[in-house]
Amino acid sequence: MDLVDKIERSRFLGREFLVWLWYESERLEGLLPLPNGEACELWLEEQLTLVAGGMEKAESKLKAGAPSATPEAKEALRQGKLPTKAKMRISRGTQSWSFLFDAETLGIGGVKVPAQITEDTDEKFYERMQLVEDLEAMIGGLYERFLSVRTGDAWVQESEAVRAWVRE
Repeated sequence: MDLVDKIERSRFLGREFLVWLWYESERLEGLLPLPNGEACELWLEEQLTLVAGGMEKAESKLKAGAPSATPEAKEALRQGKLPTKAKMRISRGTQSWSFLFDAETLGIGGVKVPAQITEDTDEKFYERMQLVEDLEAMIGGLYERFLSVRTGDAWVQESEAVRAWVRE
């Protein structure tokens, strides 16, 4: 199997990851543990896109202060739609990042980093890069947690809990 086939066969993981993040952020009231022992706050905000698979792609684009809390979002999940894009916010300590997460590519875009301290132009660049790396590390840590659950024995129970949450 070539690389393109492997990517296509595992593309569903990004959508499952986004559902799991949504579930975990509601279940744990936004405070998610990271593998390194730290924790971050995570929530979905402002926009959420859910898509049904199949030949015809039915899409729901929700825009609200907290779109994941709307009845339309849960109804879309009940109809079998999965999130493909979400605007998210992650906070750690006093720092907060805002970004658009693309579940299809596991990519982030439109990143707004915390306020920078440094005034020097060169130092500002390096500080900004460090803040982006911090964001990527947090997302990577959450993805690591998800994959650990997803590939472990606990997945059967976890997936049932997610299904029950969707039905609520």
